[in-house]
Amino acid sequence: MESAAAGAVGKIAALAGGSQDLKAVLSGALDVFLDLCVCDAGFVRLNAVQEKSRRFLSQGFGKESASLLRNVPETSLRIPECAEEWKPGAITEALRKDGLQSFVLHPVNAEGHAVGYVGLGWRGRASARARAIPAACLDVLGVVIVNAGLRQQSGKLAEDLVALQEVNKITTQGFNLDDLIQRIVAEGKRLAKSNHCHLFLLDESREHLVGAASTQKSVQEISGVRIKLSNAPTVMASFRERRGIAVEDLRQTSCGEGNGCVLDVMKWRAAIIAPLLTQEQATGVLICNDETEGGQFTDDEVMRAEMLAHQAAIVLENARLFQVVSRSQKSWETTFDAMQDCVSVHDTSGKIIRANVALAKRLKTIPQKVVGRYCSEVYGPAGGAERCCRHRQPFEPGAVVMEEVAIPHMDGVFQISISPWYDKNNQIAGSIHVASDISNEKLLQQQLIQSEKLSAIGELISGIAHELNNPLTGVMGYSQLLQLRRDLDDRAKESLAKINDLALRCRKIVQNLLSFARKQKPERTLSDINDILEKTVELRGYDLMVNNIEVTPELDRTIPPTIADAQQLQQVFLNVITNAEQAMLEAHGKGHLTIRTGADAQAKTITVEIIDDGPGISEKQQMRIFDPFFTTKEVGKGTGLGLSLSYGMIKEHGGDIYVKSNPGKGAHFFIEIPIVHAPDEDDGQAPDASPEDHALTGRENGKRILAVDDERYILDFLTEVFRSLSINIDTANNSQAAMEKIQENRYDLVLTDYKMPRMSGRDLFNWVRENRPSLAGKIIFMTGDVVNPETHSFFEDNQIRYLAKPFKIEEVKEMVLQGLELDEG
Repeated sequence: MESAAAGAVGKIAALAGGSQDLKAVLSGALDVFLDLCVCDAGFVRLNAVQEKSRRFLSQGFGKESASLLRNVPETSLRIPECAEEWKPGAITEALRKDGLQSFVLHPVNAEGHAVGYVGLGWRGRASARARAIPAACLDVLGVVIVNAGLRQQSGKLAEDLVALQEVNKITTQGFNLDDLIQRIVAEGKRLAKSNHCHLFLLDESREHLVGAASTQKSVQEISGVRIKLSNAPTVMASFRERRGIAVEDLRQTSCGEGNGCVLDVMKWRAAIIAPLLTQEQATGVLICNDETEGGQFTDDEVMRAEMLAHQAAIVLENARLFQVVSRSQKSWETTFDAMQDCVSVHDTSGKIIRANVALAKRLKTIPQKVVGRYCSEVYGPAGGAERCCRHRQPFEPGAVVMEEVAIPHMDGVFQISISPWYDKNNQIAGSIHVASDISNEKLLQQQLIQSEKLSAIGELISGIAHELNNPLTGVMGYSQLLQLRRDLDDRAKESLAKINDLALRCRKIVQNLLSFARKQKPERTLSDINDILEKTVELRGYDLMVNNIEVTPELDRTIPPTIADAQQLQQVFLNVITNAEQAMLEAHGKGHLTIRTGADAQAKTITVEIIDDGPGISEKQQMRIFDPFFTTKEVGKGTGLGLSLSYGMIKEHGGDIYVKSNPGKGAHFFIEIPIVHAPDEDDGQAPDASPEDHALTGRENGKRILAVDDERYILDFLTEVFRSLSINIDTANNSQAAMEKIQENRYDLVLTDYKMPRMSGRDLFNWVRENRPSLAGKIIFMTGDVVNPETHSFFEDNQIRYLAKPFKIEEVKEMVLQGLELDEG
C-alpha cells in the first residue's frame, strides 16, 4: 500500500506540470483516487464563493446524486461511512438509488485551510485500507489545486488585460457609429465566450429595445427586432440595479411585440444581460447568449460583458455627440458658405483663418487661397496704403465697428462690420468681418435723390410755366391785335408777326417742359409717334444745336396712330437720344443723329430707328446694356437706369427694343411698337368745327361776358378782343370781385383764370355751382398748365371747356362763340 500511495503522490504531482487547465488536473486526480482506492464512484469538488463558479467533477454517480453533491452545503456532505448509519435525506436516498453502500469524504487542504473535498463511494462495504487515502496525496493535491488556480487566475488577468486593450481600441478608433457597434458585439462574443452577442438600443420613446447589431448571421436584419421593455423584466432589473445579470434560461421570459417570439427566432437560451449606462440614464443593453442546453456563464464572463457594456455606453454616447457636433458643424459650414455677404474670421494678428465662398468669389479664387491673407489686403479701401487691420482697434465688450469703403478689386462699395471674436475664456481671440455689397443701394440712393430733384424741378417748372404763360398771352395777344390795325405799314406788321412766332415757339417749349416734367399716371391714348418724336427733339433742340449735333429726321408720314402712353414713349426716345448725344460728344465733340420711322403692315408694328455716329458699343456691353444699374459712364454722370426703364416701358407696350452696333461705327437702336387701333376710331363722329365754322352771325351782339384774371394786361387784351365782336364785357381781377359782379348782374358767359391768389378759379366755379347753377355750364377756364393731372382731371370730370395759355385771338373767339351757341342751343 505504501508503494501504491507513493506512486499516487507522484502521479498527482506530475499533473501540475502536465497541464495548466484546472479541470484536467482535477480529472486526472480523480482517476488516481478511484484506482488507488478501488472504489465504484468518486467526485472532486472545490470550494467557491458562488455556487455557479464552483468546480465539480464526478464519476459513477447518477445525475440526481451528482447534482446534489455539487450544490449542497459542505455540512450536508458529512454523512456516515456505512449505509446502515445514513439518516433519511435527499443525498442518502440518491446514493442508495445509485446502489452505494459506503461513502467517505476527505477534505483537501492547502496553506492551512480546506480548498475542496474528495468523495468516494462503494457498492459494497469498503475495507479500511480502501477507505483510507494517504494524507500526502491530499496535501499534494491541495498544492496542485492552488498552483493551478493561481496559473488560471494569472491567465484570466492576462485575458482581461487584452480585453481591456481591445475595448480601448474601440474607444479610440474613430466615431463611425455603424463600425463601432459591429466591433462591440464582436468583442462581446469573444470576452464572454458566448455563441453570439447582440446590441439593443432604447428608442426615443424609451419603451422598446431596437436591434442595432448582432454576430448571429441567421438573424437577417437585427434592426427589425423590437422588444417591448415592459416585457423584458430581466433587462429592467439590470437597468434598475445598474449591473450585469446572468440568466440560465431566457425561454421563460416574454417575447417582443410584432416579431412572433424573438427567442424562438434567435434560439437564445442562457444569456448575460449587461446594461449600457451613462451618468444620466440607460441607453441600451448588451446580450451575450449561449444556445446550448444547460449552458452557464461564470462571474468572470459576466464581469467582462459588464465592463464592455460600460465602455460601449461611453463610446456610443461620444459617437452620438460627435455626430451631433459634426452635423452642427456641417450645418454651420453650409450656412457660412451659403451667405451672400462676404464673411471672414481673423486671428489677433489680422490673418484670415476662415473665409466663405462669397468672399472667395469676389476675390476670384477659392476659400483655401484666401486663408493666410491679412484684412488690409482684402478689405483695404480704394487708393489706401497698407495699414493695420481695423479690428486691432480696442474693443469694448459687444462693440461693433461699421464703415463704408469702395473696394475696386472686389468690384463694389461695401459696408463692413467688424465684431470681436471671443474664446471660451472670454478673451479676444480675433475678429469677424462681414462685408455687404451696397453698390446697388448707393445707386438707388443716387437715383432717389435724382428722382426727388426731378420732382422738385417738375414743381418749379409748373410754377415757372404759369408765370411765363401769362406774359406770353399778353405778348401774343397784343402782337395779333396790332397786326389788325390798318394804320401800320407792312414792315411793322412783319415785325409783329415775328414777335408772335417767337411767342408761339416759347409756348411750345413751355408745353413740352410741362409735359415731360409732370408726374402723370400711365394713360394710353391714340398717339402719333412722329409727333412724339418731334416734341422730344424740340425739347433737346437747343442742346443738340449748340453741341454741334446735326439731326436728320426721316419720318414716314403714312404711319398710322396707335394706342400708347405718349409720355412713356417720350421718356424712352429722350433716354436713347440723350445717350447718343453724350456718346458722340465724348467720342469726337460733335455728331450726326438720324431719326427714322416706318411701319410694317404685316407685322402690325411701327419701327423707330435712332442712329448715331458715336464710338459704338462692344458685344459684351450689348449683352448688359438693358440691365439695371449697368453704365459705362463715370460716377456721377449716369445711374444705369435709363435704358433698363426704357426696356420695361417698351415691353409693357408689347413691343421690343434692341441695339446693333460695332465698336467705332456708332450705335443703331431699334424700337418696335405694336399698332393698336382705337375701338371707336371709326364711330362716325363728326370732326370738330374749325374756326371758319363759327363765323359771326350777329346773334353775339349784346351778349354779356365776365372775364376774371389777376393779370391786368390779360383783362385789357380780352376787352379789346370782345369789343371788336360787339360783346359787352366786364372784368374782375380776383374771384371775390367776380362773385360780387355775378350777384349784381346777369352774364351769358364767364372766362376765368384757373390759378389766382387767395381764391382760385376752381373755388369760384364751386361757388357758382352752388349759388348760380344755371351759370355753371357757361364757365370757360384759362390756364397755363393743362398737363397737370389734377387740373386735367377736374376739367374732364366736370366737362368744362378751357383755353390753354398763351392763346391766339382766333382761339378765344372760337371758344367764346362755341359757348354762346351752346347757350342758345
